[in-house]
Amino acid sequence: GGARGRGRIFGPAGSLALHRQANMAATRFPDRPRAAAARSMLRCTQGLFLALLLAQTQPAAGSVNIDGGRSQLPGMKQDMFDRAQREKGKPGARMGKGPPDCPKSDKMSPFFGLAFVGKEMFIKMNSSDEQCTRLLTIGGANYTVLANASRTCGPAGEWKKRIAEELSAVFFQAGLDWVKNENDTIEIVTEDGTFEIPVDEARYAGMSACWARGCGCEQAQNPAGKAILLTCLAIAVGGLFFDSLKMTWKKFKGEKPPKHVQCKKVHRLEEVKLASRHLCDVCGKSGTCYACTSGCPYDMCKVCYKEAKKKLKTELQEWYEKHPEDKAKDEEKKKEKKKKGEKDGSDDDADTKESKADSEAESTSKAESESGKAESGKEDAESGKETAESESGK
Repeated sequence: GGARGRGRIFGPAGSLALHRQANMAATRFPDRPRAAAARSMLRCTQGLFLALLLAQTQPAAGSVNIDGGRSQLPGMKQDMFDRAQREKGKPGARMGKGPPDCPKSDKMSPFFGLAFVGKEMFIKMNSSDEQCTRLLTIGGANYTVLANASRTCGPAGEWKKRIAEELSAVFFQAGLDWVKNENDTIEIVTEDGTFEIPVDEARYAGMSACWARGCGCEQAQNPAGKAILLTCLAIAVGGLFFDSLKMTWKKFKGEKPPKHVQCKKVHRLEEVKLASRHLCDVCGKSGTCYACTSGCPYDMCKVCYKEAKKKLKTELQEWYEKHPEDKAKDEEKKKEKKKKGEKDGSDDDADTKESKADSEAESTSKAESESGKAESGKEDAESGKETAESESGK
C-alpha cells in the first residue's frame, strides 16, 4: 500500500526505495497473501530494468547532440558538420566520397572472347571464331555508354573488369534492358553485321578466363612492344655471356696486377696533405697521407701505403717473369711518354725521388759522423801533447 501511495520512482535510487518498501511491507504485514508480495517484487524488477535502460541511453544521446541539442532548435542554422553528424545515425549511410557499390551480376555474357584495345572492344561471338571483330553496339549501347555506366559504381580502377565480368550490372546502371533468363538473345552490331546472340554462363566462363590477356585477338597483340622486349632480353643475355667469359678467362690466365695502389673501388690513390683526423682504412691509425683520386672515403697512412706498394711491385715482377710480352709493351709505353714529355701513370717517379732523398740523408749523416770523429781525434791528440809537456817540465 505504501508503494502505491508514493508513486513510481525510477533510477538506481528508486529501485533501492522499492526494495526497502517491499521488505517493510513483508515485515509489517506477515499475513498478506503471496500474490501481493509477488506484485511488489515485480514492480521492483521493473524499476531496476528501467533504471538500467536509462543509464544506457543517456551516453548515446550525449554523443549525438554534441552541442547540447541547440542545433536542433527551430530557426538555428546547421552547417556541414551538423548534417554529417545527423547522417551517421541513419541506417544504410555510406561513408566516403567514392561511388556506391554495383548491383550483383548474373554471371552471364554473350561473348566467347573479349579484348580492349584503346577505346574499342573486339569480341568473339562463337568458340569457332579465329579472329576478333570490332564491337559497335550491344543492346543499343556503344563503348562510350558502357564505359560511362561502369564508372558510376564500384572501384574506379576496375571499370573494364565490370564491362567484361559484370555486364548485367553495367546495363542496370545505364538504364538499358538486359536479358531476363539464360539463353535469351541480345542484339550485337559489329563490323560484319547485326547478330542475335544468346546469353549464357558457358560463354561467360570462357570469356572471363581470357579477357585480361586479349583472348588471342590479333588487335590486342603489340608487335613493336614484343620486339623491344626481345631486344632487351637479347642484350641482357649477351652481357651475361660476355661477363661469364671474361671471368673464366681471368680465372685461367690470371689478372695483371696494377702499377699503383688502389682503393676498394679500383681507384688510384695519390699523396695529399697530412690529415691528422682521418683514420687509415688498413691499420686504423689516425693521420693519413694518401687518399682516393675519385673522392671515395678511402685513406691510407704512409706505412701502409709503402707496404702495399712493395707488395704490388713483387707481384708485378712475378707477372713480368711469366708474361715477358707485357713487360716489353709497358717499356715501350714509358719510352713514348718520355719522348712526348708526359708523366708515367705509375708511382715509380715518386718512389725514386723518395729513395734519392733517403740516400742523400744517409750520405749527409755519414759525412757528419766522419767529421765528428776527425775532430774528436784532433782534440785527443792535443790533450796528449799537453800532458806530455807537463810531465817533461816536472
